[in-house]
Amino acid sequence: MRSFEGQHSDNVAIKRTREQKQRQLVQLKEQVATLKAHAAPAIREALVKRIAELDAELRQPVKPAREGREGREGRGEGREDAPRHPRREARASVFRAEDSNDRSAAVTAASVFASPRRRS
Repeated sequence: MRSFEGQHSDNVAIKRTREQKQRQLVQLKEQVATLKAHAAPAIREALVKRIAELDAELRQPVKPAREGREGREGRGEGREDAPRHPRREARASVFRAEDSNDRSAAVTAASVFASPRRRS
């Protein structure tokens, strides 16, 4: 069950860099080479299919970097012009009387919702 709609685990493809794809390709080739003869054919087919997909992706020419996206790894470090998320304002307390400096009203508001045993 998901905690909210649109969270990261919602069937989103994992984005990998070219180096990560190359490393994964090498690992998959090693796995196929070390498979036992009695391994399930479906496993072998899945590995071979993924190797072919990665190989096709790596054969495509490298896309030129888009403007403004050079330093994605060092995001936030050393960049003073980086956009920041606005800070959340402090939430007002449940009782308006507690927000003011008048403590007598706060006591009465809190005592209204207190259990009957504590009112005395």
